[in-house]
Amino acid sequence: MNEFHPQLNVIVGKNAQGKTSILESLSLVTQLESFRSSDVSELIKYGEIQASCTVDLNAPTKSRVLIGLENKKKSIRIDETKISSKSKYSLLGTSVTFVPDDLYLIKGGPEARRKFFVQLAINLDPSSVQIYQQYEKNLKQRNRILKGMKEGDHLGDQLEIWTDQFIGAAVQVYEQRFKILERLREVLPSIYQKLFDVSESIEILHDHGFDENLPDRDSIARRMSRLRGAETAIGYSLVGPHRDDFKFNLNSLNARQFASQGQTRSLVIALKISQLELTREDAYSSPLLLLDDIVSELDETRTLALVSYLADYDGQLFVTTAESSKLKTLHSQFASFKLIDLTEDSKIVRRLDVRELSV
Repeated sequence: MNEFHPQLNVIVGKNAQGKTSILESLSLVTQLESFRSSDVSELIKYGEIQASCTVDLNAPTKSRVLIGLENKKKSIRIDETKISSKSKYSLLGTSVTFVPDDLYLIKGGPEARRKFFVQLAINLDPSSVQIYQQYEKNLKQRNRILKGMKEGDHLGDQLEIWTDQFIGAAVQVYEQRFKILERLREVLPSIYQKLFDVSESIEILHDHGFDENLPDRDSIARRMSRLRGAETAIGYSLVGPHRDDFKFNLNSLNARQFASQGQTRSLVIALKISQLELTREDAYSSPLLLLDDIVSELDETRTLALVSYLADYDGQLFVTTAESSKLKTLHSQFASFKLIDLTEDSKIVRRLDVRELSV
């Protein structure tokens, strides 16, 4: 497993044989977290206190990345250089993942949709991770104060200070989301229509609870002032990007309520490809695409549409599946690819045990 194919790598194995662990390793290197969980302690083998992942990169430059995990902390090195913070990590945002949980992006709760837009923001501008870190810091502190006030503590002065900082951080998040939405609106409809040969129109709506398309400092402050009593009564913040939702309309109808399962799955595929294309456009290179058991979740029509697109993708692809029958579709579109068959390999891949991979 020292070398991967420059285009397509297919990892076949039964459950618990380590298919997803390979993709998690690559996600860790390119996103500094697993697509399953942001808690790094969950990536360490049961019974162990630490783990590490080593990856040899051929692009954008030849380098070796070492990520160590211990408890809830990460240590990062590129060659011999220690990386002190997530915002300074040059590989951040250089992959796009597509996993079965993404298929509920439209029909599921708002948290998944907010997470999608945060990840897209980091793909397009890795430095934006600082915006979200600052926002989360202010939100956490403000909630701590509100909880104290609910319990009878006199913290009004502190609340004013942190509310001001919170509003400033919220404005930055809203401004970024506004720009990202504009760009996604430009590419998503055409990708959806072309992939599935349909003429349905697509709208994306940002449901943030304000009258303005782009909330500013004044409008946020006014709304927070109106809800101050409610916030102190329940002990957490009721206004801000953490409360946002995003709605997708097909032919002017809310897809979450009215779209069929087939339509929603087609829309999710188009969303992930839009994420990939926008990332490639901004990064001037093609990110890794990690697909975990997705081909097993799609019907033949949608599998073929996705694979046909991937056949023309000039980046590196990693696909896991437990169904060897799905290889027929891949064979029909790709002249060559690397098959990593864990069912025939006596050495099972352990969860983020020390591993050397070449990408």
